[in-house]
Amino acid sequence: MFVLICLLLSCTAILAQAHTTTAEYQKSMQPALEIEVPYAEKTVTRSLIERMENKGYKSKETKGFITFKSVKLPELGADEYDLYFKVERKSKKDKETSILTMLIAAGFEKFISESDNPELFENAKKMLNEQTSITAALDLELQIKEQEEVLKKEDKKLANLVSDSVSLQKKKVKLEEDIVENAGKRQSQKAEIEKQKQIFEKLAARRKQ
Repeated sequence: MFVLICLLLSCTAILAQAHTTTAEYQKSMQPALEIEVPYAEKTVTRSLIERMENKGYKSKETKGFITFKSVKLPELGADEYDLYFKVERKSKKDKETSILTMLIAAGFEKFISESDNPELFENAKKMLNEQTSITAALDLELQIKEQEEVLKKEDKKLANLVSDSVSLQKKKVKLEEDIVENAGKRQSQKAEIEKQKQIFEKLAARRKQ
């Protein structure tokens, strides 16, 4: 399992690399970073929020962006930043690929560009590239959990079938006993009919005398 996850992460990392771009925020274009992640929007969003929460930062919805305020991460550098993220489906047809956009601000929505701080942007690219691998790991765990639930349901079905089999076997035994009992009653009934027939015939014979 560990080897599988490592292989998956390494292959995923090769697929997409973060790059600089611009993104619209409050009707104006701002410097940003962007990466294409080969996973559904919901999975990418969850992996991003969980990653930041594990570092002690809570997310907040701000003007269409997932924001984390006063973030100080060693991978970005020594300073604090406000991070803005947006996760969108790549296209209507491609539901399993998302575009993850990242904006970095030095507080009060003062967005930083690559020319302002090349080192920060280089670090941010690495952070986004890592996010792809983190999403891959989460997606795998979600698939494992989903398959585990499927297996539990199938096990439950089998347990129910086994229970039904025991019940049916008991019914079969009871039915066989009922068949034997019925056969005995039929014989007794035939004997009774024969007895009553003889009585009837004797009485009928007396009528003719």
